[in-house]
Amino acid sequence: MKRVVIIDDEAVIRLSLQMGLEDEGFSVWTEETGESGLKRIAEVQPDLVFLDVRLPGKNGIEILKDIKKMNPDVTVLMMTAYGDAQSTVKALQAGAFDYIDKPFELEDVLTLIESVWTKEKKAAELGSPRHQGEQPIDHPPIICGSRPMLDVLAQIRQVAETNTSILIMGETGTGKELAAHAIHACSHRRQMPFIALNCGAIPSNLLESELFGFEKHAFTGADKAKSGLLELACGGTIFLDEIGELPLDIQVKLLRFLEDRKLRRVGGTKDRAIDVRVVAATNRHLKEMVDTGLFRKDLYYRLHVVPIYLPPLRDRGDDVVLLSDHFLKSLSAKLNKNIPGFSPAVLDLFRQYPWPGNVRELKNCIERLVILNHDTMITPSQLPEEIVIEALHQLDLKAAENDCEKASVRETVRPFPEAFHLERELERLEKQYIEQALHQTRWNLSKSAQLLGISRFSLQRRVKKYFGEVF
Repeated sequence: MKRVVIIDDEAVIRLSLQMGLEDEGFSVWTEETGESGLKRIAEVQPDLVFLDVRLPGKNGIEILKDIKKMNPDVTVLMMTAYGDAQSTVKALQAGAFDYIDKPFELEDVLTLIESVWTKEKKAAELGSPRHQGEQPIDHPPIICGSRPMLDVLAQIRQVAETNTSILIMGETGTGKELAAHAIHACSHRRQMPFIALNCGAIPSNLLESELFGFEKHAFTGADKAKSGLLELACGGTIFLDEIGELPLDIQVKLLRFLEDRKLRRVGGTKDRAIDVRVVAATNRHLKEMVDTGLFRKDLYYRLHVVPIYLPPLRDRGDDVVLLSDHFLKSLSAKLNKNIPGFSPAVLDLFRQYPWPGNVRELKNCIERLVILNHDTMITPSQLPEEIVIEALHQLDLKAAENDCEKASVRETVRPFPEAFHLERELERLEKQYIEQALHQTRWNLSKSAQLLGISRFSLQRRVKKYFGEVF
């Protein structure tokens, strides 16, 4: 029987989650504080820990670090009701397996637990670093805290252990090669080669021999045989960037390779079986290229099995601040500078600027700032003029939109009654409907939950909250 420890200062959450998990066959212990939770973990040696981010005394991140020192192998799932992206990132970096937002349904919890068991089973089968003490290959970190990018990271973790071809899509500068590195580093191929090829950077007449290799005397100057990049990446991952630039005749050969995992060198007569994972990327609209005959439909669908879309920086919220701090620290160390940081006004301008060149443009901008800075706080006067002008322009557009919205609201919305409080009003209505459903079903929780359109687990929490008991 799997053992679970729940650490949360909210009694309703502890009780309802305990009841739900015990109904599923788990042995469950609950604790109100991080300190008591550590003692319980040392005592029962659980398989799984649910840990709240916000706790009295030591916060959840600090307790997580203590748990990992005590038992590095225990799986920890973070719970938060605050939508705090930075805390979520810190928790994942400190060793949390994943997180779940409050309020949650029991079905969501069980799905998350199932993903834990699946991951651990695969790790055991593959002899992963967790079980053998091996170190994964280093790769640049993906700095993020926004929901769109956290979803991308979750998708990367999910598909990494498969052998399926992956297509990464996104605007230029969004970090497609970084995502490909992450896929490789999270997979069982991590100890094998990772080879990247920019399909648009090599002349079309050389691409075939570069990818597939060639035999001796295959063409003038081929005085010896040479392995192609697909062969060199055998056992590992090959990253084909700008796949939309691949000529149609090479697309045919790549499609054949993806279908039977065999290749034939230029000038050769022998097929060679190659085990390599193909990750492709593009900033072009491949579907439109298919419609215009510039990209093969069959190759598109072969690559499009698992598409991953990288959002532009302008859609990643405060990631621009996290990335700015990261680049400032790394570039300052590289260039032997001691820059205190950015003024708040600079960060506000960074948030408003649309960054058409995405993360690459941001990094180049900060590198320029670091080079020209004399160890002083970075202020708006040091920013490139075009960034300041465009950021202020975007700010003006948003202000105009807000003015229009406010005018519309003033025309249509009635004045609020005195002492109105939205949360109290919502709680009053919620309690009223719950009470009505319970009376109608004679306090049958399952039937009441069905009437209300929520789960029994969710209704238990609310009954405990409003009526002080659970039936």
